[in-house]
Parts: sequence; C-alpha cells; structure tokens
Amino acid sequence: MTIFRQSLCAGLAVLALSACQSEPAGMLYHGFTRLDPDTRKITPEAWVVIDGESIVKTGAGALPRGSFEQSFDMNGRYALPGLIDAHAHITSGPHKLEIKDGAPLMTIESRDDITEFSARQALAFGVTTVRNPGGGTEANHNYDQKIASGEWDGPEAFHAGAVIQPLPMGGSAFTHPKTEAEWEAEAEHQAAMGMRYFKLYVSLSEEELALGIKAAKNAGLKPIAHLDGVSWTKASELGIAGLEHALPTSADLLEPEAKKAFIAGLTPDSRYMFRWFELVDYEGPVFLEMLNALKANQVELNFNFLVNYLIFNGDRDFPEEWNDYIHAENLAAAEGFRAMSLTGWTPEDFDRARAVFPKVLQFGKILHEAGLPIMIGTDGNGGAPFLAFEMKLHTDAGIDPWDVLNMATTSAADILDISERTGRIQPGMEADIVFLKANPLEDMMNISKVDRTISDGKAHLFDELVAG
Repeated sequence: MTIFRQSLCAGLAVLALSACQSEPAGMLYHGFTRLDPDTRKITPEAWVVIDGESIVKTGAGALPRGSFEQSFDMNGRYALPGLIDAHAHITSGPHKLEIKDGAPLMTIESRDDITEFSARQALAFGVTTVRNPGGGTEANHNYDQKIASGEWDGPEAFHAGAVIQPLPMGGSAFTHPKTEAEWEAEAEHQAAMGMRYFKLYVSLSEEELALGIKAAKNAGLKPIAHLDGVSWTKASELGIAGLEHALPTSADLLEPEAKKAFIAGLTPDSRYMFRWFELVDYEGPVFLEMLNALKANQVELNFNFLVNYLIFNGDRDFPEEWNDYIHAENLAAAEGFRAMSLTGWTPEDFDRARAVFPKVLQFGKILHEAGLPIMIGTDGNGGAPFLAFEMKLHTDAGIDPWDVLNMATTSAADILDISERTGRIQPGMEADIVFLKANPLEDMMNISKVDRTISDGKAHLFDELVAG
C-alpha cells in the first residue's frame, strides 16, 4: 500500500504540474529589435514576457516555451524602456493674463479635462514617467490619485507644487512666501501633498533663493530652479539640487567687459536670451568657475533647448499637425504668450538669435562632457513630437545618439531614484516599454513614431490614445 500510495501521489503531482504548465501565463511580445541605452546593445529578434505589471522574462531568438494569454508579433518594431520627459507640466492649463485690482496677473490654472487630455497624449508618445517641475499643488495631488485609481491613463509623475515666484505670477500654480515661517510652511505643505521637488523661479533674490533651498531640504524636498538674476554658480554654492533650461542668463556669469555690455543693453523684453550667448566666453574663468561648481555639487540639469528654439524662431512655426497633440486652449494661450514675449523683435534680432543658436547647443555639450547628470524635457505638457525634437536638438549639439537615448530613459530613472523598478527592459522591472516603428539611432525624430506604449504592463495603442 505504501508503494501504491507513493506512486499515486507522484502521478497526481505530475498531472497537477502539467495542468499548471498548460495554464496561459502573461503576454508575449516578440520579433522586435531591443535597444538598450545603458549598454548600447542592439538585440534583434528579441522577446519579452509580461505578467501583470512586471517583466518576467526576456530573450532573443527561439521563443520561450509555454502558452501565453496573448502573443504579439512585433516584427519591424524597435523597443526602448518607457520614455521619461523630465520637464513636463502635465497638469498645466492655459496661460491667462488679466488685470486684477489695477495690476497685471498671470495665472496657469489646472483643469481636469485638459490634464486628462495631456496625460493621454504623453502616454501615446511613449512617455511612461514625467518630472513635473511646477504646477498647482492640489492639482498635482489630484493627478496622482486619478492615475493610481486607473481613472486616467497617463504617465507616473514626480511633481513640484506651486512655483515660488512673486507677482505678477499668481493663482494656484504660484506662491510667494514672505517670512521664513511662510517658506517653511509652504515646503511642508507641498511635501505633505506628495510633491518631491520645490521649484524656485526667476525673480527671486539671492536671499530668497537661500531661504527656499533651506525650506525645501528641511521638508525633504529637492530644491530646483529656473534662474535669471542669481547665477548658477551662486545657486550651486547655496545647495540647489537641479537647474532648468539652457538659460543661465545672469550677468554675473559673463566676463567683466561682457557683463558691462550685457547690462548696458538690457531691455524689458526677451532679447537678453540670445544676447547672453553672444557675449559668454566658455573658456573664461567666470564660466569655468560655474562649471566647477556644478560638477562639485553634481547639480541635475535639463536644457529644454526647445524654449530657445521657439523664441529664436518666433517668426516660424512647427509642422501644423503637431498641434493636434496639444489641447486647443493650451495651444492658443501658448501662442499668445510666445507672441507677447517677442514684442519689439526685428528681423535682424531673429537673424542674430538663429546665428547664436549653435552656441546654445554647444553649452549643452560642454556640460554633458563635464559628466553632469542631465535629463531631457520639453517644457510642454509631456511628450508629443516635441520630445523627439528636443532629443534631436541634443544630437544636433554633437551628443552621441546613444547618450541621448540614455538621458531620456535609463539614466533619467537613475537620477529620479526609480531605477530599482523602471528604466530598463529586464526581468523584475515594471513593464514600461515603448515600441517604435523606426530606429531612433538612425534619426532621433523616429522617437515620435510610436506603435504602442506599455505602462505598468498595460498596453496602449497610439491611435487609440490620440483619438481619446
């Protein structure tokens, strides 16, 4: 009887194992070319198995054994880790300028319908993560809840709350503490609402910048900034964690004679943006001091070359079809704001700006070659063809295409401190993958040719997302 029972048990175990093995498990995607920005490896005939939200197996060549819930032939497609737009104001509504109590007031209020639209467009273009450097604190918190609940489809987001900036910026997207206690309270409120960053803006004094950095760190937030009057050197010394935009336009970053010329030529418009680059000396001691300060503190950067490009080419437009991926109200407001910022520009100004644009790109290459942590962002609502164009501008700067892909995927995940769970196509990671119809190593604009995006294991077809 003992032998009989042992044989019976063994037989039942085999039957049970066979039954388990025959159960379909996960989704199989196969036949694509995997691009690994971290190792610079190209793997043809690759496959990946996704079960739930996670990647469980990867390989190439012969397909894995077993049955799957679904199998997708991705022949002719190129796979990258999900893209990261490191400067995406995902919750921003349209800019609005009004007169209130006899004074101008600029607001950027969030609206659920616009945010939901922007989130879908970002995901459609392969963006599975965004770093949102400023927006209404409550709106950002609401976004996180909508995404977590599955009510909205969109990228995971890491936010800064209301931007710290005095009037005429106002409304829910901006605030301006007056006392040290108010600075501390604002940072603590943003941290309690799930924000990760504390955004300090262009009109702050050096003293205010120092207060903001201190308040942010006390609340466990990363202080980041878009600066003008305060130099990047001084901000680095004060402990800033990250700087936005290829616009280090402080006069204090110019050599003495160039500084005098810059200050003498300042006018109340945006022409300072190209004049600073006409005057900067990348080999001068003032610039090198800034570079050394950035390196010493490993300040995180993203350049948003698009901003310079849009202003310097303000008499020209992007392809009209790109507008379809921006909410109509945001687009109209942005075009109005751009036109306002170009008041007073002459054809000669545009010629000067375009002539110096290669020096803007050179600025980015110098900082990249210095080994600084750099991410790629659009300063839009997230993704769209603008992310591909921003990446192309990085290659136009002479940065290796593999490095550019890395900046928008794996190394960005490292900088965001989420590399333990995303940013790579490998077992154990979240299933965040973008499948492209063409090879971005051949033309970086191919980043915009998305077939589908997988975010936390859920597949989204491009056409379905953009159609709403």
